[in-house]
Amino acid sequence: MEDLHVNLRLEGKLAIIDINGDVTSLAEKKLLSAFDKAAAQQTKCIILNFTAVGYVNSAGMSIIISLLTRSQSNGQKLRAFGLSEHFQKIFDMVGILKYMPHFGSESEARTNRS
Repeated sequence: MEDLHVNLRLEGKLAIIDINGDVTSLAEKKLLSAFDKAAAQQTKCIILNFTAVGYVNSAGMSIIISLLTRSQSNGQKLRAFGLSEHFQKIFDMVGILKYMPHFGSESEARTNRS
């Protein structure tokens, strides 16, 4: 199993969480920690970068739903980019994309105001 690396980039009211590796139950601590650091900075928008993610299992989906719930209760927007077509379909079927829009690139996720 691949190690997961999470990098947080804070840019004023924007935070980008770069995820590198598989999103499974092992990712929970690192993802929640990065999210909580971003939330503590009063960010308005948090963007998840899935470009370097190869696999997301049901536990990983649960973690993402948890991030979504936290962002909504904090009044923050949660966006994503870099999901493979396969995972875009799965996220859409589960209903995640209804609340966490997915964009084709980081620049689109940064500039879109929806």
